[in-house]
Order: sequence, then structure tokens, then C-alpha cells
Amino acid sequence: MNARKSIAVAAAMLITAAGMAGIANYSNAAADASRAAINATATTVITTLPTIEVTPSSAQLRELHMQGQKSGSASGSSARADAAMPYYSFASSEAGA
Repeated sequence: MNARKSIAVAAAMLITAAGMAGIANYSNAAADASRAAINATATTVITTLPTIEVTPSSAQLRELHMQGQKSGSASGSSARADAAMPYYSFASSEAGA
């Protein structure tokens, strides 16, 4: 290997190292900016869904079941027929729903 090839290889390695350092600096600067934005929002309150209200409640279902046992099978089935279908409500009472 002559001196010119050694210099060319060394120059190519230096150019590659400089390019890699530039890319690393650029990506670190972008990460620092996003990290600062994340830390700024860390103190804010995150709003979540309101609590889920299930109707009829488990206590209401137990009471309905006890009424059916006390009054016999005929009236128990009619009491179950009068029961409301269970549903989940995501409506917020703060929104006036």
C-alpha cells in the first residue's frame, strides 16, 4: 500500500466519523427538545373518563333476587321481567347528562 492510499483511507474514516458525530449531535438536540416538552407537561393533570355507572347496581339485583325468593316462583319471574336491562353509562354528571 502506498502513502496515497493510506491517506485516502484515513481521510475517508475521518469524514465518516465527522458525519456520524453530526448525526448524533442532531438527534441528541431533537431528543433534548422533545424531552423538555415532556417534562413541561408532566405537571399538568391528565383528564380521564368519568366513573362507569352500572344500572341496575349489584345491590339492586340482590334485592330483586331476594324478592323473587320470598314471593315464590310466579311472582319472582314477574319481578325479574320488571327489572331494567343492565347497561353501562359513561355519561358525566358534570356535563349535565
